[in-house]
Amino acid sequence: MTAGDLEGWARYGFSEELVRVLFHGLRVGLYVVDHTGKILMVNPYAERLLDRPARQWIGADSHDLLHRNADGSPIPREDCQISGAFSEGVYVRSEESWFTRGSGGLVPLGVMVAPLPMGGEEDMGSVVLFYDLWRHKAVEHKQAAALAALGKLTDRLSLVAETSTVLASTLKVDEALRRLSRLLVPRLADWAMIDLLSPSGNGVDRVAVVVKQGRSGVKCKQLEGPLPAFPETSQAPMARVLRGGPAVLLGPEDLAERIDPKKEPSVRRRRPYEELGAHSVILAPLRTPHRVLGALTLARYETSPVYDSADLSLISDIASRAGLAVDNADMCEEQRRFASTTSHELRTPLASLCARLDEAVLYPADVDPHETIREALTVTDRLKKIVDDLLVLARLRGGDPAAYEPIDVGALVTDEAAALAGGVPVHVEADRDVNVLGNRIQLIRVIDNLLVNARRHAGTTVEVTVRRAAGSAVITVQDDGAGIAPQDRERVFEPFVRLDDGRRKEPGGSGLGLAISRDIAHTHHGTLTVEDSPRGARFVLWLPLISEGPATAGEEGA
Repeated sequence: MTAGDLEGWARYGFSEELVRVLFHGLRVGLYVVDHTGKILMVNPYAERLLDRPARQWIGADSHDLLHRNADGSPIPREDCQISGAFSEGVYVRSEESWFTRGSGGLVPLGVMVAPLPMGGEEDMGSVVLFYDLWRHKAVEHKQAAALAALGKLTDRLSLVAETSTVLASTLKVDEALRRLSRLLVPRLADWAMIDLLSPSGNGVDRVAVVVKQGRSGVKCKQLEGPLPAFPETSQAPMARVLRGGPAVLLGPEDLAERIDPKKEPSVRRRRPYEELGAHSVILAPLRTPHRVLGALTLARYETSPVYDSADLSLISDIASRAGLAVDNADMCEEQRRFASTTSHELRTPLASLCARLDEAVLYPADVDPHETIREALTVTDRLKKIVDDLLVLARLRGGDPAAYEPIDVGALVTDEAAALAGGVPVHVEADRDVNVLGNRIQLIRVIDNLLVNARRHAGTTVEVTVRRAAGSAVITVQDDGAGIAPQDRERVFEPFVRLDDGRRKEPGGSGLGLAISRDIAHTHHGTLTVEDSPRGARFVLWLPLISEGPATAGEEGA
């Protein structure tokens, strides 16, 4: 190439530097052949791509040197599309051709051949451009994988959005959870079930079981119903989840234990796994920031992909949303009942007060004003007590922050029992250093409520114990009175519920003491229940020990 040639080509944008860059920097392989296929020129990228130095290219027959079938066998020259393009001087594009490398291996290439006049009309050659299909396909695969991941993420976001819509579509807890199950089956599982804890935390109710049938899910009501509670020391995956543990992923070996009578003695808990089968399962807690409400179980058969960590994260999120929806529905229903009961409880003494005052106004000569005032004060005192207790209950259920500190509940119970004057004696047996993290005023209120309630109903004595068990402080208050019938053991914790014996022994009570006590227990991540007893009533308060309790408890009241 002469300076004159470059000057003539300058009007097309050519320069010596551009020619150098095109030759050395072009990121595709390039070689030039004459009409017979003999190689006249090769660029450096072709050298590197096919691992052949230029001296092996120049003057060689390109067909013999490079062109092969995919299995490495030679291609008959008359069947070679690329060689045919050389001799005929035509354009050819091959989506996949196989060339040999200097090392002896094969590489798939995308090839384009274009005719190249070499100086005269009859003196024709061809220019060949080629690129590495492996690298090109790797980019395509990477892009396809990214698109697939994006599609999967879009599907998951869509499922989460639909989940929120379904859960918000009704305030009936059982119906919302059944709709959720039918949404998840078969999109995310071959079968699903939902278990809810009883308010006391002692029992479990299986409220929904949905099984894949074709392209939809159908209810399996024969598997629904109450289940026995897990022992406090159980380390079964479901027991850990219901105690507030994280979601767990179970494989075939784990699932074999679910149908082993030695590992799972409950027939009702084994039954879904025995009848429906499963190869991969996820158990996720239905939880709120304050408590666990139950568990969501999703299962897949061997014909479906096993669950992975991404599924675990997604299902945990769905279960958390379901837990919040259940909690909101419970709160709405509870608020409705609470408003109705409160209005009734306030209306009765107010009606009595109004009637008494109206009588004093209408018939002043027949009414003793001092007696009327005393009766009015008695009613207003009861109304004040109800309003004060309602405010306490509202603060507890509203999540108002309270100051937390380490408390030795054994010492606290002993002190409160000693402060009681007269009446039925209270005997306390307390372990030392049973420490919990809590609000002292609130815990004193619970203990006082339980002690006063027990003394009111006891015949001759009240026994109180404070022990450690399964990472918790366990406070038991036992009286020797008439006891509480099994059907009333949950009712007594409802606001304004007062059994006949309680109304008779304390006519002026507000009926809120036990409701407040249970709410305080829940606020401290514990439980308050009535348990079986050979005599009298046995109230049991469980609170997490300070070393086992939630790490955020102290921060909540900071």
